[in-house]
Amino acid sequence: MKLSVSIDIRSTPERVFYWLGDPDRAMQWMESVTRYEIIEQTPDMVGTTFREYMQDGERETEMRGIVTEYVPNKGFGMHLESDYHIVDVRHSLEENGEITQVSQEAEISFKGFMKFVMLFLWPILKRNITQQSLRELAKLKELCEQDI
Repeated sequence: MKLSVSIDIRSTPERVFYWLGDPDRAMQWMESVTRYEIIEQTPDMVGTTFREYMQDGERETEMRGIVTEYVPNKGFGMHLESDYHIVDVRHSLEENGEITQVSQEAEISFKGFMKFVMLFLWPILKRNITQQSLRELAKLKELCEQDI
């Protein structure tokens, strides 16, 4: 199941990537991720493994991940897995004059019994994830555009 959102930010790709490409700074705009830990970091980031923890109400979900793509000021991709689902997500930056367009594309698949549950709940979950992604990108925009 695919999701795609984007936002225009009045800032340079370098400034946007400053907030987007560093896990510590990303924690300031990502509302769902409560903590993370780097397991093994590679020099060029591709292949870096990590764990991140996402809070959904009372439940915390551990996601195990690996960086699959990392091009400074252009974008990055990650492969994440939990006990319930697999997520491949890519953030890309495209400069257009004084605007940097940030696009987020995600492919989500579910494991085990969740495959069947999601047949019925996917429309609601898709709406919720899309709204959350848009809120997070709006916060990223706010951080990138401050002091301009």
